[in-house]
Amino acid sequence: MSVRDWLEERIPMGVKLGLDNCRTILERLGDPHLDFPSIHVAGSNGKGSLCVQLSAAATASGLRTGLFTSPHLVTVEERVRIDGRPISSEAFDRLLGAVRDAASAEPACIPTYFEATFLTAMLAFSEAGIERAIIETGMGGRLDATRLIDADLCILTTVSLEHTEYLGDTLAEIATEKAAIHRPGVTLIALESEDAEVRRIIEQTAGDDLFWWPNDMLDSTWDDYGWIVEAVAEIGGWETSQGECDWPGRSPGYGEDWIEGVATRLSAAHNAESLERDLSETHPVSIVLLGMSEKADLEATLEPVVTEICMDKLFPKVVLTEPQTGRNPAISVEQLCEMMEKMGVGHISTAVEKDPGKAFELAGQMAREGGHQLLVIGSVYLIGDLLKYVVERDGLNLWDELTVH
Repeated sequence: MSVRDWLEERIPMGVKLGLDNCRTILERLGDPHLDFPSIHVAGSNGKGSLCVQLSAAATASGLRTGLFTSPHLVTVEERVRIDGRPISSEAFDRLLGAVRDAASAEPACIPTYFEATFLTAMLAFSEAGIERAIIETGMGGRLDATRLIDADLCILTTVSLEHTEYLGDTLAEIATEKAAIHRPGVTLIALESEDAEVRRIIEQTAGDDLFWWPNDMLDSTWDDYGWIVEAVAEIGGWETSQGECDWPGRSPGYGEDWIEGVATRLSAAHNAESLERDLSETHPVSIVLLGMSEKADLEATLEPVVTEICMDKLFPKVVLTEPQTGRNPAISVEQLCEMMEKMGVGHISTAVEKDPGKAFELAGQMAREGGHQLLVIGSVYLIGDLLKYVVERDGLNLWDELTVH
């Protein structure tokens, strides 16, 4: 069995929170995660955007930098970047093979897909001799495999209701899980929550190590995280707090020219909080291309979408599609139609096309004919599907497109 087949076998395992498996496998590999200092970032929204900006700034400061993020958009190698570029397929397979061998030693440990990619990243970073790692938490924090890294700085972005089947049914429970990335004696920079109970839990967890980042300083997830990067650069003594970077589907302007003659805006927003934020931002009249992965509560997730579409005439037409990749299956266009009609969007012109690439061209044509812009939203996996489509359509180099800085 190839190492890729072995990795694919991990997918049906789903999510399994806990540290024991990875701790054991890391010990068998020689504890590569302790060979470099890390910044550990958790949160419901914005953590990936912050991570890539931190990576760009660290690299621009002359530090050899490792960046671990998830999920991937097109290919698994993009979870493991060194100085902004995904490691090669050959290197990934070789290091993944070492992870498989360590996991298979008696007594055998069975890592999940996420854990296997995290372990591969730790080996890659150790082998490359990186001087600074930027590590994005997978889910939660307390029982996420990334909690094992040697972090000398922790950052917590927003806390919202997400992954309730794993993290708890309340904001307080989710905050408890995410704030647990804090290590005694290590600074925790946390975005100040509007929820008093969330603030109390974070304060109780981090104590004197807590540094609140004022919420009113963050109007835009991407642009205003630059303030936090600036603070981190000062703490770390980096030469610069800025580095040019393009984060697929997240950074401003990314993919804006993918449809000829149509200004296109890609949004990786996928939960109620991020959808409400991105849809409520001021922008011209736009055709909406919407595709989503399965949600624990679809109606609650769609509520801000329906509210924004119904309240004004900024979104005259909606095209529904189905993301083809991702941990969870796509919500069918039939289910999306049914739910949106139930919620009162029956008067909005809606088209359906299951294939994301075809749906993208269809929505682009509608936008061009109406003199409108195009907004793609609903799933990071939809962004990945479209990136792959554009790379193939235009004959681009995938690794160049996935290099973020």
